[in-house]
Amino acid sequence: PRTGRRTHHVHLAPAGCRFVRERLAFRDHLRRHPDDAARYADLKRRLAARLAHERERYHAEKNDFIQTLTAQAFRDSPPSPL
Repeated sequence: PRTGRRTHHVHLAPAGCRFVRERLAFRDHLRRHPDDAARYADLKRRLAARLAHERERYHAEKNDFIQTLTAQAFRDSPPSPL
């Protein structure tokens, strides 16, 4: 039944575009660095508790963390062409 509550957040992008490469680099970095994955999970929990009804602020406040780790991921392991 429709509740008006969002349950998913979907991104669509052309294969191989910068957006996709960045998201995959971030994902792969978290898989290789469980300490960073734990820090990200903790950040998300804290933000979700504080910003439960402010989705845009929730995403904005995760952005610095994501950008920092994405840059590190590209330095550590440059992406291969898709």
